Amino acid sequence: MELVRSWLLGLTCAAMITALAEALTPPGTVRKIGRLTGGLVLLLAMVQPVLRLDEGTMARALARYRAELSAYDGALEAENQALAKGIIAEQSGAYILDKAGALGITCPLEVEVETQAEEGGWPVPCGVTVRGGLTAGEREALARQIEADFAIPVERQSYESGESG
Repeated sequence: MELVRSWLLGLTCAAMITALAEALTPPGTVRKIGRLTGGLVLLLAMVQPVLRLDEGTMARALARYRAELSAYDGALEAENQALAKGIIAEQSGAYILDKAGALGITCPLEVEVETQAEEGGWPVPCGVTVRGGLTAGEREALARQIEADFAIPVERQSYESGESG
């Protein structure tokens, strides 16, 4: 910002000096030469930051910008993964509750779904904990449904009786 401020200040001063010089010069050829000179002074004031550009400073600034961008990108990716994991776990739990209702299970259930990231980076359900008063038949039917829909084997399905509060 300081660079832009000093550039604008220099450009404004050059414009004021050029306008004052033009106002004080007599009409005719001298004024035309004064306008040309004033235009060149304004042009020089405009390109001065480019002329003073330090290649090393620009390279360092660009490298710092890329590092900040990379750090921000990494943080954004981690936050995206956490949000996706939560959404997938929540939606999978709701799906299991819906399937339990379709199987005729009427007791209140609480479902907790564990997820893990696959090779592609997206989290997938890998384990399920179901809490509620299920009968043996309901438990077996729900376990088969979960295995069929989510490919979560019975070994990674946990069933707890009663409700957690």
